Amino acid sequence: MRRVVIRKPGGYERLEIEDVPDPPVGPGEVRVAVQAAGVNYADCIIRMGLYSSAKEYVGWPITPGFEAAGVVAEIGDGVDGVAVGDDVVAVSLFGAYADQLVVSARQVRP
Repeated sequence: MRRVVIRKPGGYERLEIEDVPDPPVGPGEVRVAVQAAGVNYADCIIRMGLYSSAKEYVGWPITPGFEAAGVVAEIGDGVDGVAVGDDVVAVSLFGAYADQLVVSARQVRP
């Protein structure tokens, strides 16, 4: 999959696109094929290295993004309420600036 990654704080030039292996989908999780990601002020603060939660929970490198919209591409064991092919919105603690996002099914809404 492709994602935006920031390796160290700075300006817009710090945003890089990289190819990485697809993240696995575990029990209770959903893979969303991202079609749009929210871009907000917190993402800018993350890029500048000023968002304390990003430092505490993730560190560098980091992929920003707290919300995405797309289509369910895969579901893990025990997931109900959404099915492959459903249009959804998803919230995450970072990582939505990617073409795929894996989150708990509780973080996805049709």
